Amino acid sequence: MTALTIRALIVDDEPPARARLRHLLEAAGGVRVVGEAGSALEAQELVRERRPDVLFLDIEMPEVRGTTLAASLPEPRPFIVFATAYEHYAIEAFACEATDYLLKPVNRGKLASTLERIRQRMCRRSETERDVAVASALQAEMWPGVLPRIPGFDCAAASLPAAGVGGDFYDVFGLDTGAWSLLLGDVSGKGVAAGLVATAVQGRVETAARHARLPPAALAAAINDDVFASTQGQRYATLVYGELDPGTRRLRLVNAGHGGVLCVAPGPQADGVPVVTTVGATGPALGLFEQARFDELVVTLSPGAALVLFTDGVNEALDGDNAEFGIERVATLMGALAGRSASDRAAALLEAVRSHRGARQMQDDVTVMVIRSLAH
Repeated sequence: MTALTIRALIVDDEPPARARLRHLLEAAGGVRVVGEAGSALEAQELVRERRPDVLFLDIEMPEVRGTTLAASLPEPRPFIVFATAYEHYAIEAFACEATDYLLKPVNRGKLASTLERIRQRMCRRSETERDVAVASALQAEMWPGVLPRIPGFDCAAASLPAAGVGGDFYDVFGLDTGAWSLLLGDVSGKGVAAGLVATAVQGRVETAARHARLPPAALAAAINDDVFASTQGQRYATLVYGELDPGTRRLRLVNAGHGGVLCVAPGPQADGVPVVTTVGATGPALGLFEQARFDELVVTLSPGAALVLFTDGVNEALDGDNAEFGIERVATLMGALAGRSASDRAAALLEAVRSHRGARQMQDDVTVMVIRSLAH
């Protein structure tokens, strides 16, 4: 049997370390280096474009750590091999379900063993696993890699997916009225069935908003009818859907049974402490009832204010003692980061959840969206 060629991507902020590892991989044979990156942010796009089999990843890097990148990669995830100069990172590496870790300077014999382990795992992948991986990749393609620029706003979203197809979904898209639609939701359950419903709901929302031009409350009612009819009440989806007018900064919002919605507003001038409020449900989750009514809220995102949306994989994340991360912890963190960019806040929340989970990483999908109103 012909040996499998391993497609490798090297991520390290030190050019000499990248060059040495590239030389060792080329000398090992059966490996093709498909790209290199000097930071985790640069690597995210390369992983999406090149689809490597394995990611050789440094842990300590500026801006975003290697473990944060590894935990946030969508399915199908490449095998992860951490290359670090610090042995005490081994436990943290395996908490991210790494295939292996290599101590710098990398040893040729250890590298050969790692490559053989990867080849064995590649051969053991079943047809079902490959099908699920393809479905996961298709689902990930429906998510916007980078959110569009909304005039006067700073927007970002990030996801820390569990294995396989997931039930989280989000999107931001423009309407011909000049407003912007934003949505984030979560389908009950896990696996392919939840992923199919999530994909269907996301597509139906865009159709209802762009083509039927339904306002938020009517849109939620229509999607509710669709979900109930297609699942007969066996599946439901929580959803936050809003239409943002950049000129007035007014957001018409409907919350279909979704728990993770916070508004972070600048505090009074006297103390400057941000005010964090919870935006409650305006109707039931989609698909629970054959017919349902939804109300709209109007939220004005004044300069400096931000809307923070997240799925229950955030607040329900468990640590080793089964303690939940909790919404209060989200509120405290978002208040402390009130002056930071949308991408910084989203990344910080994902990192906090990952740290809280510790060795119990594969619990549920985690998705975060931050819409921040900029100063005039």
